[in-house]
Amino acid sequence: MNLPMDLMLEAIVCVLLVATIGYCATLDRRLRAMRTGQDGLRDLIRDLSGATGQAMDAIARLRQASDATGGALAEQVKRGRALADELSLMVQAGNDIANRLGGIETRRPAAPQPAAGPRIVQSKPAAKAAEPHPLLDLLKRAR
Repeated sequence: MNLPMDLMLEAIVCVLLVATIGYCATLDRRLRAMRTGQDGLRDLIRDLSGATGQAMDAIARLRQASDATGGALAEQVKRGRALADELSLMVQAGNDIANRLGGIETRRPAAPQPAAGPRIVQSKPAAKAAEPHPLLDLLKRAR
């Protein structure tokens, strides 16, 4: 084993160079994989940015639609309240009329009693003055 020292040193340097080349090849593969991953990440970020833009546009359209619907609903509520107020006044007026008609019915004089003498038969039926008016009954039931 009398190898010259120079030859031994060169053999060691060759082994180290082979190890370095192997490490560089491994490092190159990892860098390529990382670049490929970055390209995929770039595509993912681009797609996410586009989806975010579409979502913002959709939110703006929804906001406009809700504003328009809210305005229409507010107008309908306003009209409904006005109609309810008008109906309330009409009901109150109907109640007042029913009360007045009820007062007239109670103040009417009693129907005259027939005389004790002979009765006269009428050919036409007599008017039913003692029966209450059907409208008055309806109004009283409505209260």
